[in-house]
Order: sequence, then structure tokens, then C-alpha cells
Amino acid sequence: MATVVQSSREVSKMADKGANLSEEEQTFLKEIREEREHLSREIQELRVQIADIDNELSALEEVKNEDEKQERFIQQKWKTGRARFNAKPKDGIKYLIEEGLLKETSDAIAEFLHKEDMLNMIAVGEYLGENHELNIEVLKKLVGLHKLEGLSLVQALREFLSSFHLPGEGQKIDRIMEHFAQGYCASNPTIFSNSDTCYVLAYAVIMLNTSLHNPSVKNKPTLESFIAMNRGIDNGNNLPADLLTAFFDDIRKEQFKIPGMGNLAETFFNPEKEGWLTKEGGKYKTKHRRWFILKDNILYYFKQPSDSELTGSIPLDNLSVRDVSECVFEIFAKDGVIKAWKKDSEGKVVKGDSLHYQNH
Repeated sequence: MATVVQSSREVSKMADKGANLSEEEQTFLKEIREEREHLSREIQELRVQIADIDNELSALEEVKNEDEKQERFIQQKWKTGRARFNAKPKDGIKYLIEEGLLKETSDAIAEFLHKEDMLNMIAVGEYLGENHELNIEVLKKLVGLHKLEGLSLVQALREFLSSFHLPGEGQKIDRIMEHFAQGYCASNPTIFSNSDTCYVLAYAVIMLNTSLHNPSVKNKPTLESFIAMNRGIDNGNNLPADLLTAFFDDIRKEQFKIPGMGNLAETFFNPEKEGWLTKEGGKYKTKHRRWFILKDNILYYFKQPSDSELTGSIPLDNLSVRDVSECVFEIFAKDGVIKAWKKDSEGKVVKGDSLHYQNH
């Protein structure tokens, strides 16, 4: 934090002096100012919560009945725990466990996140997206607490994603959607042949919602293109056209009003890096020039910068990069294949099975 503060001060001084900032410095300055405003709002909220707690503690001292005092004391601890969770989820959970109010089990924590209506939805999403064993187990249990049996995939997504703010990082979104797909298939075992189908289609549904209802997307997808892009995703078989048509019509008529849904659109309209690369697959040595964008440690690629539909994506977690020659680098997995997806020559969405990719 000290480095960031120092850097922001230096950039602010440059701005105050009227210096000509580079585009990168201007972006950095804007991000720092937005972060400062966000932190100021959070600090103000915490001050209000602390003042409330102080007032209630003062009132507690005046209570004479011991049973009533104990009950109010416990309620005050719950309030403190919720406030700490909303400020920093990990610390809030730790406090509630140490105070004996919450068991250190995935079942108890999932139940707390599911039923407690005073929690900040952003904080819940951030906690669920963390890549730690306990967080992942809590995520699995939380999916199970939602009654998904008998719901269509679109209905289930609306139900599940309305309970928290979808985090902004691509890897966290990916993790949450993967476990949602597993839970949905466990509750509805006859709809898809495996959870990978559900995972790919769930992503397709969310991106369809973004494309149909985001004003920045000018070329709106059609029913025909939606069906085509999902051809063969059910273990090589096509999903029923009437099923995909029902999903398309549902989303076209009613937008997903989901907390954090804007993060998916921001991924494509505010990338960290973007530009042309020539991609060479690991299994078939064909080369294709694609427009790549980098966001939240995921590489997304399109045929053209103006395209609204993805051609594929490559999550970079647990992958390595090495130079092959001048202007050529290779992305590879040390263990197993790269977890990626792409559209094949017929427009079908398929899982990647490459051990490496070369980019020129």
C-alpha cells in the first residue's frame, strides 16, 4: 500500500504541476483516484458502524437483567462480525469463529452466507471466488443450498447469481461458474451428459445476456448464431434446438439483472492489453491471426476487433511462458493439458486439448 500511495502522490504532483502525463500515467492516476474515493466511502461506512457499536455497548452497560445483557452482548458480537466481514470477508469469518458464533466448517459458513441478509453482496462474491480450500468447499455447499432441481439453466442462473455480487476477476468468475455447473447437473442429472456442457452453456448464456442488452455491442447476436455457437457442446452432440431457443427468448425478453454482471462487459471493453497475435495450436500446427485481449489473467481472442462473439479463451492460471525465438513466445502447461475453449471450423464450442500454444 505504501508503494501505491507514494506512486499516486508522485503522479498527483505531476498532474498539479501541469506536466504532460503519458496515457499510462493518466490511466494510473484515474485508477488511484477512483480507489481513493472507494476507500473513503468504505471508511465512512465503517465509522458509522463503529459509532453504532459504541452506542450499543454504552446502552448495554445500563442493562441490569443479566440474561438480557448476555443476549444483547451476543447480538452485538454478531453485528461486529458482519461489519468485519463487509470490510474484509476473511477477517469477519475468523472473528465469528474465534468468538464461538460460527463453526469452522464449510456447511456452517455457507449457511451463514446464504441466510444472513445484512452482508455486503460484493464481499460475499469476493469470498466465494477465492482459490483456497475452505472457500471452494463453502462455494460448493452454497450451490447446494439453492434449490436448482427442476429449474431451467436460465432460471437456475437467475436464482444463483442474484444472491451475491459476481466478482470482477475472470478467474474467480470461472471458478464460481464451474462449481455452479457441477451443482446444477447433480440436481438435474438428465439434462446434460456432463457438467462441462453445462459450464460452457452457462457462460454462453451470460455472454448472450451481455451482448443482447449492453448498448456498447452494436452487432447483436441472433438466435441462429446462438444455436450455431453451441452446436456439438454436449459431448459432441447437439442440444435440442427448442431448448436453446427457449433460453434465447427468455434472455431477450428479460435481462439478467444480476449484481456484478457489468464486470463481464467491462472485461471486453476495458482490457489490460490488446492487439493482434498469430496463434499456433499445439495439436494441429495451423496458424491463425486473431485479435487478443488480456484481462484478469485470461487471454480472450476474436477474429476481428469489432466482433461481439468470442472465438476462444485461454485461462493463464498455473501456466508458464517461454521464448521460442525472436517475437515468438509459447504458453504451456507443465502438467496436463491447457484448460481452454474455442469455436471449431463449424462454429461449435469445444474444449481445448493442447499442451501448448505459440504466439507470434
